[in-house]
Amino acid sequence: MRRSLSTAFLLSTAVHLVALFWPGVEVPEAPEPPGEARRLEARFLPPPVLQAAPRAAPAAPAPRPRPKPAAASVTLPGQDASAPQAAASTPAEAIPAAEASAPASAVAATAPLPDASGSAETPSETTAVAFLLPRQGRVVYSGSAGGAIGLQAYGEASWTHDGQTLESRLAAGLNSTDSALDFRSVSRLSGPQIISERTDDRRMSKHATSQIDQRAGLVHMQRAQDSREREIKGLAVALSALPQMLAMLDESVQKAAFFVVGDFWVEDSLLIALGEEEQRLPVGRVMTRHYQSRTANDKLIDIWLAPQWKNAAARIRIRFDGYTVDLRAAQVEIDGVTLVSEPGALPPEQ
Repeated sequence: MRRSLSTAFLLSTAVHLVALFWPGVEVPEAPEPPGEARRLEARFLPPPVLQAAPRAAPAAPAPRPRPKPAAASVTLPGQDASAPQAAASTPAEAIPAAEASAPASAVAATAPLPDASGSAETPSETTAVAFLLPRQGRVVYSGSAGGAIGLQAYGEASWTHDGQTLESRLAAGLNSTDSALDFRSVSRLSGPQIISERTDDRRMSKHATSQIDQRAGLVHMQRAQDSREREIKGLAVALSALPQMLAMLDESVQKAAFFVVGDFWVEDSLLIALGEEEQRLPVGRVMTRHYQSRTANDKLIDIWLAPQWKNAAARIRIRFDGYTVDLRAAQVEIDGVTLVSEPGALPPEQ
């Protein structure tokens, strides 16, 4: 009996190790469209005004009083009736107070954020990202991690912003949403762009941070006593903010180049737009826009955005270090409202 239990334990351990480290089926790279990739550059613009007090409508003018009828002409004894009579004096009319013009305080009016049920407008070169990206979003995933024999995995992609600062998170694990990877970042919202400034990434027992100086074109990274510095020429985006960056990308861009920062590395990335695809998820079928990012350190990142969920990432697949994490949406929350949920596919409560 004891030998049987030991054999079963060793067999289970071997299967799990094979699942984690066996390369399995290779994730295919999408064919590269012809032409040169558009290099994305960081542009610094003043933050948008998310809310403004509505301008008070001018008060309706009060009705003018009707003039009093002229008094009847009376000829006094001894007065010539043909002589012109003095006109009856009418009191001057008061000017209504509402007509007194006073300069109104000018308030920069801006459109409110779209609600969770409305349709987002198409991003443009001038539309601020703060008006296209909901203030808060959270997608919980279920999926697999490993190779040919994948283990059950869970994940989370979430964000929150106040119109100027964006905080993003991308996490994944085998028994919870963050037991293996927990990547976080802080970015600036600049016009139609997300410009990452800081990262705080944890992978297993390793902890790395970075400071991204987009104006100077430098990224300084720190892991324990080890530090690195990397020059960049163009926009740099934290890996954890990549889903939000893609959600705000001009849909006309089919091929782009930018830098990805994450987990103690900075790599140039080639982004390819692969068009619309239908995805089968735990919450059902949904139409998506598929993007694939391939970096110089052989990381392949596929993200499928769902327009009907305010372009939240419906599926995320990351290939790195010889294995693949494939996450599919099991719950989507936008601005505090749960749009879809499949309780049976959610991670167990801790």
